[in-house]
Amino acid sequence: MAAAQTLPGRPDKDDQGGLDLSGVTKTFHDGKQHVEAVREFSLTAPKGAFVGIIGPSGCGKSTVLRMLADLDTPTSGTISVNGAAPRELRSQHGIGVAFQDAGLLPWRSVEANITLPLQVSRRTPDPHDVAELIDLVGLSGFGKSRPSRLSGGMRQRAALARALINHPSLLLLDEPFGALDDLTRQRLNFELQRMWLDRGTTTVLVTHSISEAVLLCDTVVVMSPRPGTISKVVTIDLPRPRTAATLREPKFHELCDELSAVLFENPAGS
Repeated sequence: MAAAQTLPGRPDKDDQGGLDLSGVTKTFHDGKQHVEAVREFSLTAPKGAFVGIIGPSGCGKSTVLRMLADLDTPTSGTISVNGAAPRELRSQHGIGVAFQDAGLLPWRSVEANITLPLQVSRRTPDPHDVAELIDLVGLSGFGKSRPSRLSGGMRQRAALARALINHPSLLLLDEPFGALDDLTRQRLNFELQRMWLDRGTTTVLVTHSISEAVLLCDTVVVMSPRPGTISKVVTIDLPRPRTAATLREPKFHELCDELSAVLFENPAGS
């Protein structure tokens, strides 16, 4: 088994727990065909870390995220978050997930979409908490609006708020801004950083954008082609908060080049 990669993270009031994936392998079975998507994926990250995962298409990035979310089960290996299995954490409403498709229900208002997870779990929303969250994601004044009245960026803000409504200890993001134009995407990158700095939620971001990973993350995990393993872990030692000026710094471009070099060493899967 490969040694676990230990990732740095920002200090947290409670430094116990965090992410721990040990020897995680996932094989999908489709009739007579067996596809090994992820092999011996091992890493640890402290509570409050912002971890990015990049790699070529089909390398298993989203599979890792789905296993963290308890949407898929590892074929072998173990996963724990703050000392609990993903299934246990999910049963405690401790995982928030946002995908590339905002997935808002068109007949519900922004407010009603955000509080949907509470309704599903038969809990009563706290109006103050909902209003605070709407303000946090920059949607003040749009709580009663339906998705059709929102821009793509605003819909993604609502999806992020929905993912945060349970105050999760783990936030999982799978290409949340991938369908947006570059300007909107960059603006939401800064908004996401602001939310993360405000809440300190342990966050895992899957992205195809190297610059997005460098801008947002403490550490970026580079995966190999399928079956996905960890090729390299790169520490993003840029000061926070990161701003538009950060994008012009030589160190930012050096880190982007370093990640690009790792990706293009072996870009195509088998």
